[in-house]
Amino acid sequence: MPSITVQRPVLIKAIVTEAFKRLYIADLEDAIKRVDALVQQIDVQARRFELERQITPQQSRNLRAQLDLERQRQEAARMELQARLREAQDLQLNSEFTQGTIEGTVEVSVGDNLFDKISRTEIVVKDGIVLEIRETAASPLITPVGR
Repeated sequence: MPSITVQRPVLIKAIVTEAFKRLYIADLEDAIKRVDALVQQIDVQARRFELERQITPQQSRNLRAQLDLERQRQEAARMELQARLREAQDLQLNSEFTQGTIEGTVEVSVGDNLFDKISRTEIVVKDGIVLEIRETAASPLITPVGR
């Protein structure tokens, strides 16, 4: 019987433990520090270009606009990380936290219900150990045409 392997998203969920929470908070704090360092570099570059004045006024304005834009992007990233840090600090032990999504593969054969095959799949881990693999049924609202 003909078949094909297709990709589907697999949701990764972690059970919140003290170790997970501590590592997640440390990762976010490190990311915030890296963003802060980038913002400082941008500020130093901007001051350096203003002091050197080895470029035309138009080039200076263009460069300043680029640096300002990048600084705004980094500030937005910092705000996002700080919001995630606040959420991380409020995580309840033994709750489930969605870490992200990875791509998984599934084999689909003639006669299979495609919607069941590509249904939502979750892997639940606790401190890196897989505890459970969940396959949820296809939504009753999504049915093949002709049924």
